[in-house]
Amino acid sequence: MVTAMACYALNDALVKLTLHAFPAGQVLLMRGLLASTLLMAISWRHAGGPSAAGDTSALWHPLLALRCLLEVTTAITSVLALSQASLALVSAIMMTAPLLIAAASMTLGWERPHPRLLGGVALGLAGALLVLRPTPQSSSAGLTLAGLCAVSLAARDMVTRRLPSSMPSSLVAALTTCSVCAVAPVFSWAMGESWVSPARPEAIAVSAAAGCAAVGNYALVAACRDADLSVVTPFRYSLIVWASLVGFMVWGDVPDALNLAGIAIIATAGVVTLRAAARR
Repeated sequence: MVTAMACYALNDALVKLTLHAFPAGQVLLMRGLLASTLLMAISWRHAGGPSAAGDTSALWHPLLALRCLLEVTTAITSVLALSQASLALVSAIMMTAPLLIAAASMTLGWERPHPRLLGGVALGLAGALLVLRPTPQSSSAGLTLAGLCAVSLAARDMVTRRLPSSMPSSLVAALTTCSVCAVAPVFSWAMGESWVSPARPEAIAVSAAAGCAAVGNYALVAACRDADLSVVTPFRYSLIVWASLVGFMVWGDVPDALNLAGIAIIATAGVVTLRAAARR
């Protein structure tokens, strides 16, 4: 999970650096094609081995289609959010996903409501309100898109946990990444984007982002399946550290006092909530 978060922070930074040269839909397609190639190579490398053994007919499971859809919504909302908000604040809002998982689990009856869990979720969402304030580096639209991305992330992780064990992690990651490629042209057409020649220096950054996305997706799928979510999810908060460091080093972004307070509340509430769930 820590590896996945480091890769995601680098991926987000590299994507943000390319959005001035390429439209969002083109970035999604270019990154997706390269990432899919890498993930398919990983899957082929594991073919016949114990890490990929299983019944491939399970790949037609409806939950896999749902995860592909959630991968698409996560990718689109994250790219659009990064184009309009700072990396650190987008990452902080995305970190409300574990709190949303806890709230959804109690609502669906997967977890019994408990005062400590309810209090942690409420505290974390209150911290998110401190972050959801437009600043010179972040627009209200960008922060709203980051919130939608957090909802999509939470749903994606819950679905991942319930995928059949016969599905190899590398194939799940590859197929969900391919789904983003398939939707990218449609999204670009709907947004009225005009694509440009990929023969630009920024294409190198897109290639690097694809590598980070491929490794991050594979690591996240493996993390969500090999242990209980309440155990591994607290390590998601390392994303805030990575994103803050990268944002400061590349753009000189420094969140204001209220944003820092909100980030601290989100992280604290999330870890406390998930530790309480793990103990129960």
